[in-house]
Formats: sequence, structure tokens, C-alpha cells
Amino acid sequence: MKEHLKGLDTLRAIAALIVVWSHIEFIKGLKNLPQNSFIFFPNAHFSVTLFFVLSGFLITFLLVKEFQKHQTISFKDFYIRRILRIWPLYYLIILISYFFTEHQISNRTLLLCISIFPNIPPALKSSWEGSPQIWSIGVEEQFYLFWPLFIYFIIKRRLNIYIIGFIIIYTALPYVLNYINIHTIENEKLYSFVEKFFYYTKFNCMAIGAFLGANLALNKKWLKVFYSNFHLSILIIILAFAIWFLGIKFGNFTEELYAVSFAFMILCVVKNKKIKIDNKITSFLGKISFGIYMYHWIIILILIKLLYPIKNEYYFEIVLYISVFALTIIISWISYNTYEKFFLNLKKKYEIKN
Repeated sequence: MKEHLKGLDTLRAIAALIVVWSHIEFIKGLKNLPQNSFIFFPNAHFSVTLFFVLSGFLITFLLVKEFQKHQTISFKDFYIRRILRIWPLYYLIILISYFFTEHQISNRTLLLCISIFPNIPPALKSSWEGSPQIWSIGVEEQFYLFWPLFIYFIIKRRLNIYIIGFIIIYTALPYVLNYINIHTIENEKLYSFVEKFFYYTKFNCMAIGAFLGANLALNKKWLKVFYSNFHLSILIIILAFAIWFLGIKFGNFTEELYAVSFAFMILCVVKNKKIKIDNKITSFLGKISFGIYMYHWIIILILIKLLYPIKNEYYFEIVLYISVFALTIIISWISYNTYEKFFLNLKKKYEIKN
């Protein structure tokens, strides 16, 4: 059984391209090169939030559908599917960035990144310098490790209450830990670690997506209030992009509220039949979006180094942007159709059976 939910490839494409755009400017800053100031410059971190919500939504939707059909979840097949989709490209990027980029990586960072914990080094004030964006892959891997078990044990109980409880507890946890720390041992390093760890480990955002994914799979009637009306659906989608592109913040819970807006946006895109955002270009880019996300940092580093001799700032900008996007897309396409497809074909053996 392979469920296709419309619009997801386009949303992945948008998120991936914004990450590339933002990281070009970020890396230029690291290299002390002039940076552009755009009126609308969506935060790439919220692109990752969108990826998290998408993953939680889709994975949980499929897990619940599998349970409905077979009254069980094949954990072995689930983990093999995730491994075959993520690990081949993840470890290729680790290998390439280790040998072909300039870096200073400690043994601790190396060990964490070749395991499933690349999100821990940023919390310890280090990162995988050749491709620091891999931190988000660790978050997804860790979520996938426990979430199928969580769904399996709660699906016949009050599923919504347990998922909402998880979201609330996980969201509150860093504040509770820091409160205890401040009023007991007063350890500044622990405070910093907690702040950074929970900033880089947003299981609650994935669970927010999972909440709507589970309810959609269960055909809950209350969801129709949001997606059955075309004008309301359009408003929800516009609102989600507006707060993102305008950089609106909501205090301590900004990322969680973004996740809520993204989750309802995904619901409307998927379920409202009048909303059609997919086309050949965005569907193509969505399919190779994992490659775009994984390859782009290395490509930016290499191209900035190669193009550095260009003295004209505007010419440098034009050539850099065109070459980064073009080369990232070409390499991701080649990777998808050769290297990744080999493992994707193996993955088909472990798809959910009808």
C-alpha cells in the first residue's frame, strides 16, 4: 500500500529551495563576503520545521493506515524502509564532507554524527562543519526510533489525548529542566545545553504534524471544518506562508506555533480537492528535495571558493546563485536516479502490503 498525498512534493521543494537560498547568504557571512538584504527572506530554520511537520504527518498517517488494514504495525519493515531512504545519502554526505571540505572535527563530534545523534554536537557548541545541516536528519531518525511503538500502544486507546500530552510535556520539558537547574545546581553549561538541545530537537513539532496525520487517517469529521471550505483553506495556507515570510515571532513558542500553522496548511493542501499546487517542476524538485537538502552546503562551499576571484560584486552574486541552484539540482537529480534509486528499489520490498 502506497498512499500518495497531493501537494507534499511541492511543499518539500519550497522548503528545500529556501534552505539553499538562506544558506548561500549564511555561508557568505561566514566567509566575510557581502550579504544581501531581502525584503522577504524566509528563515531556513522554519523550512526545517516544515520538514519535521511533513515527516510527522506522513509517517503517522501511514502507520495508522497500516494498523487499520492489518491490526498491527510491522516494525521491522518500517525501520528498514527508513534506513534505506536515509542512511545511504546521509553517510555519503558524511564521507564527502569529511574528506573534501576544510574542517576541525573532534572525535566526539565524529562519533555522534556517524551514529544517529548529529543534533547533539550543536548543543555542545560544535557541529559537522562540512555539512552542519545534517543535525535535522538525526532528529528525524530519533523520532522514527520510538514513534511507531508509541502509536502502536496508544492507537486503540485515546490516541489524541496521548499525542497532545506528548506535545505538551515535551514542549514544557526544557523550561522545567532549566527551572530546576536555576533553583538547584545553577550550572550554566547545563542551561546552555538544554537551550540548544531542545532548539535542535523538535520532536514536538513532528508530533504536531503526527496529530493531524493520525486524525486524517482515522477520517475524523472535525478536520472537515478546516479543509472542506475552499476559502478557509486558502486563508490557512496564505497565513502559514505570511507569518513565515514576514518573520513573525511568537515569543517562547514561535516554532511550535509555526508547526501548528504548517500542519493545518498541509491538511488543506492534501485534502481540499480544489487546491492544486503540484506541477511538473515542483513535483520533480520535491522528489529530489532530500538530495537538494543534503548536497547544497558542500556545493556552496566549493563554488564560493572557485568564484572568489570574481571582483565585481553583482556579477559574483548572479553567477553564485545561478551556479549553486543549477549544480545542486543537477547533482541531486543524478544522485536520485542512480545512487538513491538503487536503495529505493530495495525499499519497495518492505512497503506496506495491501
